[in-house]
Amino acid sequence: MKKVRGITLIELIISMAIIAILALVAAPSFVKNMENRNLAGAAETLYSHLQLARSESLLRSEDVVFSVAGMDSTSWAFGINELTGCDPTVTNNAATNACVLQIDDGDGTFVAANDNVLHQIDGAEFTDVTMKMQVISGTAGNSITFDPARGTTDGARQYTLTNASGSSVQISLSLIGNVKLCSDDLPDYRSCS
Repeated sequence: MKKVRGITLIELIISMAIIAILALVAAPSFVKNMENRNLAGAAETLYSHLQLARSESLLRSEDVVFSVAGMDSTSWAFGINELTGCDPTVTNNAATNACVLQIDDGDGTFVAANDNVLHQIDGAEFTDVTMKMQVISGTAGNSITFDPARGTTDGARQYTLTNASGSSVQISLSLIGNVKLCSDDLPDYRSCS
C-alpha cells in the first residue's frame, strides 16, 4: 500500500510568499489600468453627449445647448437642453433650469415629470477625473449652442479630462460641430500630437 503524501508547511509558506510577491508587483499596474478605464469612460461619455446635442439639434430643428459646470475640478457636470442653457447640477427633471429634452410620452398632454427627460452627467460617476475647458473661439461661457440648420456651434471648445495618475484625454469641438477625441497617454485613442 502506498503512503499518501500532502504538502508540507514549508512548501505552503514558500507558495504563499511567491503569490504575495506577484500581487505586490501587479497591484500598481492594476490600479493604473482601472484609473485609465475610468478616464476613458468619462471621455467617451462627454464625446457621446456632444454628438447627441448636435444630433438632437438637427433632428428637432431647434437650438440645443450643451452646458458645463464645475470646470477645473473633479466636481464637474454637463448636460443638454432645448433652446437655452441649463444647470447640469440639477437632478430634478421638473425643475425650470434642469438639463432636459422634451419627449412626449404618448398621452397628448405635457407633464414635466413625465415628458422631460433628464440629460445630465455628474463627474462623481467618474472617481478622481478632473475636467478643464479651454475656449478656442466664440464667446467665453459655460454653454455652446448647436444650430439646427447645419449642426454648427457658436464657439469652439477643448475639454481635457485628467485622472489621478496624470493621464489625460482631449475632446475638441469645432465651429462646424465636429467632435474629436485624442490622447497621448492612452493607447486606445489616436495621438493628439
